[in-house]
Amino acid sequence: MLKRALQSVVIQNYSWFEICVVDNNTDEEITALVKNTVTEFKERYSHIKWLYIYSKKPFASGARNDGIAATSGRFIVFLDDDDELLADSIKLRANEMLAAPTTALLYCGGYSSIYPYPFKMYRYYHYSPVLHKDQLLMMSCSSIVINRKVFKKNGLLFDENLSRMEDYDLCRKIIKLNLEVKSIPQALVYIHLHPDTRMSSRKITDHSFKSMLIDRWGATANDVIYNYSEGVHIWRKCFKLEDDNYATIKASLKKDFNRSLTRSFRYKYWLVSLSPVIFLTLYHIAVSLSQFYKNLTVNDEKYSLMDNSKH
Repeated sequence: MLKRALQSVVIQNYSWFEICVVDNNTDEEITALVKNTVTEFKERYSHIKWLYIYSKKPFASGARNDGIAATSGRFIVFLDDDDELLADSIKLRANEMLAAPTTALLYCGGYSSIYPYPFKMYRYYHYSPVLHKDQLLMMSCSSIVINRKVFKKNGLLFDENLSRMEDYDLCRKIIKLNLEVKSIPQALVYIHLHPDTRMSSRKITDHSFKSMLIDRWGATANDVIYNYSEGVHIWRKCFKLEDDNYATIKASLKKDFNRSLTRSFRYKYWLVSLSPVIFLTLYHIAVSLSQFYKNLTVNDEKYSLMDNSKH
């Protein structure tokens, strides 16, 4: 998967960039493979500046911060090792950032697929400060670009104590500081959802992230985390990884959140138990309708603001 990700970067139509591979594996054999892969690409694409760093930090948040510290570019594009950049991804996003130099973060649209099912879905929610008061509805860290100068000025980094949802936390900090955010609808990344390495398919065993986020952001974070936790169980069942039955999941979430299962979870669990394909088909339809409605709402809001400014 790393080779696929790197290949999608080296073919980008952009004049200059550096590639930093951050490895925080604890498995020495995997680390050796990562090093060999970077060496192979460095020899084949010697015109590109390559960096390999080993991070002893256990979470993605710390690994990303180490990558930020090791690099020097004005803008930073993140890419998980199982995702891909699409054509002109760097060029188009860099041009958008150069045209708006005070922008702190830009996110783009993209495609996602869910292994091993035959689905490919376009995902994009247009940014609106009115609709995005508590979180940014972006796909993943692979869809964002950050402005190093703005981040440094405001002391922004990922919280290295968070084992999950570090991107949610970072985006809330950006919103709280009232920094500029921009979104573009072009599909410039491909997100691969599969059971091997995605955090969304790993069982939640460490709940420390929950208390940290709720202490920091209050009740609104509690709702987001609860929905996220329900979602992990659904994706694990979709990937046939879930070893807990319905009653166990219900008891676990009740214990951790003191909340009952949502109606949405009950429907999703029933559907994915019946057939993952049926569930994913209906899920894709629901997401598409949600995107259409929310993006239409944003457009109506923009026109309303324009009309008000004329009076």
